[in-house]
Amino acid sequence: MAKIHSLKISNFRGVREFEQIFGDSAFICIIGRGDSGKTTILDAISYVLSPHWNLSVLDTDFYDCNVDESIEIEASVYDLPTSLIREDKYGLYIRGLNPEDYSIHDEIQDEHEALLSVKLCVSRDLEPVWYVVNSRQEPVEIKARDRAKLNVFLVSDYIDRHFSWNRGNPLYSLLRQEEDWQDEREENILIEALREAKNTVDDSSFSHLSNVTERVIRNASELGIEIDSASTTIDSRDFLMKDGKVCLHEGKVPFRLKGKGSKRLISIAVQTELSKAGGIVLVDEIEHGLEPDRVQHLTKTLRDNNQGQIFITTHSRDVLVELGAQNLFLMHQEADNLKALSTDLNGCVRSNPEAFFAKSILVCEGATEVGICRALNDYRIEKGEQNASLKGVRFVDGGGTTQVNYARKFIEVGYKVCLFCDSDKAEINAQKTELSELGIKIVDCSSEKSIEMQIFNDLPWSGIQELINYRLEDVSGSINSITDSLRHKVSDLPGNWLEFDSTGVRDSLGEISHQKGWFKRIDHGIFLGKTCCQYLQEMEGTTLKNEFTQLSEWIDNA
Repeated sequence: MAKIHSLKISNFRGVREFEQIFGDSAFICIIGRGDSGKTTILDAISYVLSPHWNLSVLDTDFYDCNVDESIEIEASVYDLPTSLIREDKYGLYIRGLNPEDYSIHDEIQDEHEALLSVKLCVSRDLEPVWYVVNSRQEPVEIKARDRAKLNVFLVSDYIDRHFSWNRGNPLYSLLRQEEDWQDEREENILIEALREAKNTVDDSSFSHLSNVTERVIRNASELGIEIDSASTTIDSRDFLMKDGKVCLHEGKVPFRLKGKGSKRLISIAVQTELSKAGGIVLVDEIEHGLEPDRVQHLTKTLRDNNQGQIFITTHSRDVLVELGAQNLFLMHQEADNLKALSTDLNGCVRSNPEAFFAKSILVCEGATEVGICRALNDYRIEKGEQNASLKGVRFVDGGGTTQVNYARKFIEVGYKVCLFCDSDKAEINAQKTELSELGIKIVDCSSEKSIEMQIFNDLPWSGIQELINYRLEDVSGSINSITDSLRHKVSDLPGNWLEFDSTGVRDSLGEISHQKGWFKRIDHGIFLGKTCCQYLQEMEGTTLKNEFTQLSEWIDNA
């Protein structure tokens, strides 16, 4: 019951124009940088399909606070309750959903599925009006009671009302699913429950007050009025017969006093129970208030047990790792639609989940390059320049053979991308022109060189001595093993080779360090980068200095 096929938004908060087709997607996780509009999308859905009639809209809800341009939100919904598509309801406004390509048609064919487009309009008078629309006839208003049948609820930081039995709340919708619920015109069973509770209170003895009551009865009799049947109970005026006053408790403590994470889990539990019969659940920042293990378990449970449609937003790496790329939709600031992530990025989601919350991606060939970029970022901070995080840049381990595919897929979904790579692999080099044409910045080494070979080629000899000493001291290497490796490449190697600069030794050290993976870890890459940054001023005109300059400039312009 009730799934959203598509959503249109105009002039709502930070969204000027937006349109997204969700098709048959049942679990949608919206990700993106802060203030990109993720929460706005969930709020738009909750507004246009709101079960309430008294929606509060402010001037600040209009795009750029311009109240002269109306807010318009339209959701096209299928898998509808039969009561909504009867002719005496909205049957004349049905549109056709083509199950082949999920296109919408006003001319309905036999193979089409029934769909209704619900539209919310708010003008400068701030009065919300909901319609059912199509292109065949004038719009007709849809009442809150009918919208409530779509079972749409938002889990946010303001969910205390979800624990009351008030009309329009999830518990009330669950109550309507009970077998003995016959008709909405049936007498409100919640009011009856309150009356039963009032009768129970009336039957109580109020023993602590009985002595005073008896004294009043006797004194009244002496004054000439009989009130022998007087008793103590609660005045109906103060015992409010309102369904919103009936709430879930644990023991004597109302659920609204529980911790934030627990309240969100309970609210989700209520709504997912509701969605078993069909419904739309909206969860903003699903990880809020939850430990990593609980948020992963929650995400997996919602996805695996979902029988309706669920929309969530998140900033949690644990959620992304649990879901994979197939459920992820990316929102960029001021974008007019979401970008569905390719399953080709599943490996990157697993290894670099944080990257998908960035604005710009610096794809590094491997762990060495990631470490170098981190060291460069520290160097920029020391110089008083803006750090990569402030610029929205994330360093991603491209995994060697997958780096090109990662870079290509990242730019396809709207990220700004730079590829920091070697030049020693012909298959990678052959694709660099194409990548550049796609808009990917390429920062690479000289022809046929790896980053290690480039560093040993361009770094001043004192810097190379620091790298060798690091290898000996911090990585527990042996000067004899390094010397033996060098002798296989340099025939006239002197015994004190580390004291004298030599082109042959430089080239050989670069090859050996690359082949044996001396620096194939992020922490080793950080030391490499730190050492290079110390000698940047002495490397003017070198390829290595140019690489660091290009990386820094790209971060500045990200």
